[in-house]
Amino acid sequence: MGDTAKQYIESGAMRGYWVMLQNCHLLVSWLKKLEAIIENITKPDKNFRLWLTTAPSDSFPLGILQKSLKVVTEPPDGLGQNIKSSYTKLNDADLDEVPNQEFKSLVYVLSFTHAVLQERKKFGKIGWNVSYDFNESDFKISFKLISLYLNKAL
Repeated sequence: MGDTAKQYIESGAMRGYWVMLQNCHLLVSWLKKLEAIIENITKPDKNFRLWLTTAPSDSFPLGILQKSLKVVTEPPDGLGQNIKSSYTKLNDADLDEVPNQEFKSLVYVLSFTHAVLQERKKFGKIGWNVSYDFNESDFKISFKLISLYLNKAL
């Protein structure tokens, strides 16, 4: 995908498009080429934006980081805040989609488990022997599975 990404970046720079490259930490070897591509862009359109998403990585090129505006998202501190964060992403329709009376209790257990996993990973090796990032997409999939299984059980 490196050549395709290069074409999108060069085209976006000329035409003022926004380009997003996701999960850059998965191909660190290509990031040196990306750094060279960025260096070679002269007079980009004023509307051009290059967005990169990445997990923290020690091998991310310093040149890209120094020229970038960085936005960091972190989970909130504490179990209560993490549970509240999970519930803010749900609406009443989500919670009422399954008529089974155990559904809301299971959603709470899922939110609590998610909060504990988010909180414990801050402690690194002390928190877990093997780190597992139970992220937002895992939460959503687990929510859908609970819904699916309870609906089938009716």
